[in-house]
Amino acid sequence: MSEDPYLVSQMVVPVVRGIQSQDVAACVKHFALNNQELNRMDVDVEVDERALQEIYLPGFKAAVEKGGARCVMAAYNRFRGVPCCENAHLIMDLLKGEWGFQGVLMTDWGVHGLDVMTAANNGLDVEMSFAKKKCSAISFPPP
Repeated sequence: MSEDPYLVSQMVVPVVRGIQSQDVAACVKHFALNNQELNRMDVDVEVDERALQEIYLPGFKAAVEKGGARCVMAAYNRFRGVPCCENAHLIMDLLKGEWGFQGVLMTDWGVHGLDVMTAANNGLDVEMSFAKKKCSAISFPPP
């Protein structure tokens, strides 16, 4: 929506509420730190906690806490060496912990190199894949 964290936080809430007023789930993406398209599956973002909280997360936080988003799509990239869809800090500490997100967290289509058990244990709900990729089976609850 914008590179400005305040502007995004203001714009995302009515968009999410408007979409969800039509009995469909808004899916907010790409959580988080997805700032480039070129080689986006191979990027490993290193940013300190203050920059993360003040620049990169305000729009997602507003979408969840104020907008009530029912779906979040994880980014392809890594954050501090861990894929976003497996990242316990992003998912369990912030998204599902501090912000209280109770909707569906899903991968983007065709995510590669995913450790399905780690992702599931760290809060991922749905893995989307291309038909050519062998889908992993997960038994719940995880061992």
